[in-house]
Amino acid sequence: MKHMTTVFKGWALITMVWCIASPAHGQDLLDLLNEGVVEETRPVEATFKDTRIVNVQSNETPAEGVMHFVIAHRFGTLNSGIYELWGLDNAQMRMALDYGLNDRLAVGVARNTYQKTYEVNVKARVLQQTTGPEAFPVSVTWYSVAMANGLRPSESMSMPFSHRLSYVHQIVLARKMTEKWSLAFVPSFVHRNVVETPDEVHDVWTAGVGTRWKVAPRVSLNGEYHHYLSQQFDDRFSPSLSLGVDLETGGHVFQLHVTNARGMFERSFLAEPAGKWATGDVYFGFNLSRVFTVRD
Repeated sequence: MKHMTTVFKGWALITMVWCIASPAHGQDLLDLLNEGVVEETRPVEATFKDTRIVNVQSNETPAEGVMHFVIAHRFGTLNSGIYELWGLDNAQMRMALDYGLNDRLAVGVARNTYQKTYEVNVKARVLQQTTGPEAFPVSVTWYSVAMANGLRPSESMSMPFSHRLSYVHQIVLARKMTEKWSLAFVPSFVHRNVVETPDEVHDVWTAGVGTRWKVAPRVSLNGEYHHYLSQQFDDRFSPSLSLGVDLETGGHVFQLHVTNARGMFERSFLAEPAGKWATGDVYFGFNLSRVFTVRD
């Protein structure tokens, strides 16, 4: 028995030396091992840093059991001069709370000081961009929000609750083009139960594009533009254009931006952006977001 053990050890040593000394055989052995390795299909993460690009929704949603809290400020126009401190004296605020029911579905509520508007929304990831043998090229996300104007009616005009309502539906088609560059196409439909003038339309269609360029590990440049597909018939409004910077600061995402939309909810910045970039009639603002894990 001892003799057989010695012979076995000798053969094992000879085989090991032969494998090491024979590169071709070693390569064949490596190829055989690699044949059993199956490349996995993996989801593409962090297409955008936050749930919004600037104003409009991105494809991102809070993870399951995660609460996403946002405090946003929008100041007056930059061309208002030193007396108004270039708009800083006139601030509007939005507070929003979104919750991930699972990794694909989130619900949220928000309140805006502008027109005292309330929001209830739902957001669903329909498809996600993936890499690998069964790669899918884009992420597809659905977003719907109902908004209610909370202003008190004037003494001369009553306002039934149904007249206060407006709705927006969006599809976000997003793709992470490279590790630094992401792109999104966002068609939107806006319906307003009541409009201010006979020249305005109740239904507004827009086609939006948003982008993100990562310039540093925690810094990115963002931009978005929304073009009217249906005629507004009101020269008070112009297509929405917003530019911003995202700063990630240890658990928070701090967004600084300039936009020609005063309101921070969809009906306002898609259908009713009143500012003009050419005249400096634009607004500075910022968003501060924080996530909290409520349920593991």
